[in-house]
Amino acid sequence: MQTDMTLNTPISSHPGPENWCSIAYFELDTQVGEIFKVPSNCSTVTIDGYVDPSGLERFCLGQLSNVHRTEASERARLHIGKGVQLDLRGEGDVWVRCLSDHAVFVQSYYLDREAGRAPGDAVHKIYPSAYIKVFDLRQCHAQIRQQVATAQAAAAAQAAAVAGHVPGPQSVGGIASAVRYSAAAGIGVDDLRRLCILRMSFVKGWGPDYPRQSIKQTPCWIEIHLHRALQLLDEVLHTMPLMEPRPMD
Repeated sequence: MQTDMTLNTPISSHPGPENWCSIAYFELDTQVGEIFKVPSNCSTVTIDGYVDPSGLERFCLGQLSNVHRTEASERARLHIGKGVQLDLRGEGDVWVRCLSDHAVFVQSYYLDREAGRAPGDAVHKIYPSAYIKVFDLRQCHAQIRQQVATAQAAAAAQAAAVAGHVPGPQSVGGIASAVRYSAAAGIGVDDLRRLCILRMSFVKGWGPDYPRQSIKQTPCWIEIHLHRALQLLDEVLHTMPLMEPRPMD
């Protein structure tokens, strides 16, 4: 059981990043405008639909132009309103408050786990005025370490299978066993980076319960890169490097 002292101890002694997150805004599959970076000394940032100039603590989407903007994006942008507030807590936990009159939809591995769903299996609806935790740094760090360890073990087992060191009737030429291990061994850095990223759409949802299967089909959405988590990912990969799976030829 974790004590308060354990929870308050930083995961890493490495100094924190200059910016705690960076936010990219998209309409359908197109990024619009520049990436917005939030300094680590600003623990709260608001992303809204207004046309005021953006400041350190406020990213205004209403001012961003897109010559290819669709009518659906134009309509959805009118309803972003006060948008959302992101709060950084502790070393890297993130909470979201929905300030808009319309719900927002978030892809969050933390909420997947809380809901008992498989990672990446669900899209979570955050209703107006709701304030909920969407990212837990310790859980993310543990998940990264677990996936890297799984990939390392699978890559080693795959190499052994290819070499014919796995006995049994299933391992004809070692290939059948190697195929079984190849999926886990194929976990790459991009898969691990996804654990350090939040995606959130305004007004329109996506996923199994909606006509849009991908967030890239929603009219306006943001992608939030969490820099402390990405920093910890780099640390893990330095101490537990991913082995490239051997080609099966």
